[in-house]
Amino acid sequence: MMYRIFYIAIFIICAVFNEVFGQADNDPPDSPLLNLVTVQPESGFTELYWKKSIAPDVAGYVIYYFKNNEGFAIDTIFNPEANSYLNVGSGSKFRSEAYVIAALDTAGNVSPLSNSLSTIFVEVAPDTCRRMLKIKWNFYEPIPYKVNEYRVIVTENGGNSYEAGKVNSGENHFDLNNIHNGVNYCVVVEALLENGQKSSSNKQCLQVKMQKDPEWINADYATVGDNGEILLSFSVDPESEIRSYRLERKREGESEFSFVKDFTINVSNNIRYTDNTADISKKHYYRMAAINNCGIPSVYSNIAGNMVAEIKYSGDIMTLSWNLYKGWRGGILNQEVAADFGEGPGEFAIILTQDSSMSIRYADLMYMISGPEICFYIIANELPNELGIAGTSRSNKVCLPVEEKVFVPNTFTPDNDNINDLFKPVLSFMPVSYLLVITDTKNTIVFKTSSWQDSWDGTKDGRPVPSGVYLWYLKITTPAGKKIQKSGTVTVIRNR
Repeated sequence: MMYRIFYIAIFIICAVFNEVFGQADNDPPDSPLLNLVTVQPESGFTELYWKKSIAPDVAGYVIYYFKNNEGFAIDTIFNPEANSYLNVGSGSKFRSEAYVIAALDTAGNVSPLSNSLSTIFVEVAPDTCRRMLKIKWNFYEPIPYKVNEYRVIVTENGGNSYEAGKVNSGENHFDLNNIHNGVNYCVVVEALLENGQKSSSNKQCLQVKMQKDPEWINADYATVGDNGEILLSFSVDPESEIRSYRLERKREGESEFSFVKDFTINVSNNIRYTDNTADISKKHYYRMAAINNCGIPSVYSNIAGNMVAEIKYSGDIMTLSWNLYKGWRGGILNQEVAADFGEGPGEFAIILTQDSSMSIRYADLMYMISGPEICFYIIANELPNELGIAGTSRSNKVCLPVEEKVFVPNTFTPDNDNINDLFKPVLSFMPVSYLLVITDTKNTIVFKTSSWQDSWDGTKDGRPVPSGVYLWYLKITTPAGKKIQKSGTVTVIRNR
C-alpha cells in the first residue's frame, strides 16, 4: 500500500511539472531484459541482474514480484545506470519466487514488464529405506539463456562442498545414494547457463535419522567341507541395528544373484551356513545383504567364491589346476597343495600366491602311494584384512586312480660295475603285500623276499650264481586290493 501511494505521488508531481512547463511525455521507455536471478545459498537473499533499457530518458528501475501474470512492486532504484539488485527480504528459503523489472523514465512513465525469471527452490526428502536423499527442484526459465544442465552440490556436516552429480536440462530431480545415519546434509542446485553464468538455489539442509546399518559385512570364507558341501561364514559389524540378513548366490554362468536363505541374528555377529545343494566341481559366488525395516537390502558383503580344482594325467605328468580364491578383502597370504596317497591328507607343497597350476611327475611319488587313488586339494589363507579377520578356504578334492603297472626285467649283469647290477620288479605303486621267489632250473630257491624294496644281487648264500636262466615268481596285492601273480625268467649275464 505504501509503495502504491509512493508511485501515485511521483506521477502527480511529474504531471504538474509537464502541465506547467510543456507538453506531457506519455511514451513509456523500452523494457529492460532480466538476465539472471540467483539465490545466495547461505543468506537466502536474491540477486537480480538485467540489461539496461535503451531509452535515453531512463531515471531508474522498478523491481516486482511476479505472480499470476501480474507484477507487485517491491522497490524502486533511482539510478539509470543500475543493472543489479539484492532483495534482502526474499523468501527464497521457503519457496520459488518469480521476478520482473520495469524501466522508469523522467516523466514517470513505466515500461512494460520485462521477461520473468524465478529462483530455484530445492526440496530434499530422505528415503532411509533405500539410503538415499531424493532431491527435486523447479525448472529455471530458459529465456534469455538456455540451461545446459543442473549441478547438485552437497555438504556433509559443514565440511567442504562437493559435486554430487549433474542432470540434463530436462530433469529436475536427483537421488543422492549411500547416505549415512546422523550426517547433516546440505544441498544446493545450480542451473548452468549457456552464457557461462549460473543460477543457484536456496540451501536445503537436513540431518539423516535412520536405522543404523552395518558399516561392514565380511565374507570370511567359502570352503569345501568333508562331505562335499560348501561351508560359508560371514561376520557382521556388531554396532549394526539391523537384525535381518539375506544370503544370495550366483552359480558359474549365471548373471544375477538369487535368494538362498534369510537369517535373523540377535547377539552373535557371525552367520554360518552350509550349502548342500552346491556342485563343488563348479564355481559359486556368495554375498550377504543387510535387510532394513522396509525389506530392502541396504549393505552387501564382499564376495565369497569357492575354489575349484581339476587334475589331468598325460604320459607321466599330472597337471593340477584351480581358480584363485575370489573376494577376500585382505587378498591371499599363501597357498598350499595337500595330498592323500592312501594314509590320510598331508601337506604336499607350498606354492606362490599367484600360481593356479602345478605339474607333478607320477614317477616321483609312485612309491608313496598306499591306497587305490591319489588325491589333491588346495588350501588358501587370507592375509589378515583391515577388520582383523583372516579366512581359510579349501578346494574340492580331485583324485586319480593308482596306475597299477608291473614291469619285470628279463636280464641283468651283476658284475659290480654299477650298471644293471641288481634285479627287481618295477612297480608303479607301493604294494600292500609282496612276495618274490627266484629259483634255478632245478627249482632250488636262490632268492626270496617279502619286501618290495629288496633287490637280488645275483648271489646265493653270498656266492655269485653262474650265468644262465633263472625262474621268478611274483605275488602282489595292490593298494586297490587287486591280486597279481606273475612268473617268468631272467637271464644272469656276467661280463667278467
